[in-house]
Amino acid sequence: MSGSVSVLLVRPIAAALGSARLPELWGATDLTPELVSDDDARITPAQFCIAWAELVRLTDDPAIALAIASATPPGAFGIVEYVCRSAPTLGEALRQWVRYLNLLDDAVEVALVVEGDRAYLRVTRESEAPAPASHELCFALVARQAKQLSTLPFRVTAVELAHAATGDVATYRAWFDAPVVFGAEHTQLVMPAAALDAALVSSDPALLAVLTRAANELHRKAPDATMAAQVARVLRDALRSDEGHIDHVAKKLGLTSRSLQRRLKDESTSFQAVRESVRRELAQRYLDDRLTIAEISFLLGFSEPSAFFRAFKRWTGMTPIEARRA
Repeated sequence: MSGSVSVLLVRPIAAALGSARLPELWGATDLTPELVSDDDARITPAQFCIAWAELVRLTDDPAIALAIASATPPGAFGIVEYVCRSAPTLGEALRQWVRYLNLLDDAVEVALVVEGDRAYLRVTRESEAPAPASHELCFALVARQAKQLSTLPFRVTAVELAHAATGDVATYRAWFDAPVVFGAEHTQLVMPAAALDAALVSSDPALLAVLTRAANELHRKAPDATMAAQVARVLRDALRSDEGHIDHVAKKLGLTSRSLQRRLKDESTSFQAVRESVRRELAQRYLDDRLTIAEISFLLGFSEPSAFFRAFKRWTGMTPIEARRA
């Protein structure tokens, strides 16, 4: 299944569920508290889909997304949200949201479409494991933030959702103060095109420039939700502190060593293979940075430089010194 989802999108689900019911969520999704607390971690679209389904089931509230939108504090969605808040106009904020959505969820694609006097924030590619309530939350958050931040009065024209209604449609109409249609041709938030030109009270050009550079760098790096990618990410820090062993990495990910090994095996790899790959990647970077062989050996967690020499020769067919000369 393609794509991955940031754990930032899972945290509102966990908060809405409450600590007493969280073990049920972890059990159903194979997520852990440690993983969800890691700002850089990502999960699969299937896990995200199941998390939303479990939230609706456990709360018995089909419209729970609306309650979450009302309770979500500013800044919950990290750099993507702050880039949008710093934009000069509502239209530019929504364009930034579309541009950097993959930092939060790259299994879905959204576009801002303007046709005549209407603008549409439209889902153009749905996830292979759809989470319909996540679209409800997105549109509710956009509507709420637009009302709070726009310097002109903002009102949604309509909300159109391709999925079927599972609750009282009147609840949605009252929340959005607009027509809400389920089973529509497109999943989209409809608004007046003129609203896009409204300035934002939170606009900050200097901050936007800084945040955009940072977001572009994150955008350049392809996110990955595989367990191998999660292990590699933890190892890049752990090796420097001589903690590049499976027990430490498993604990950081909220798993037992056995569970971690099993999940890596399901991806046709192993902890040893991932660690070798990370070491090789970092070794070349450190050589390019002109670190000494002893420093590199230490940073990669080898017991002595000779062990690093042997490993590097196995990886590349050259010694580190020969590689540096080349």
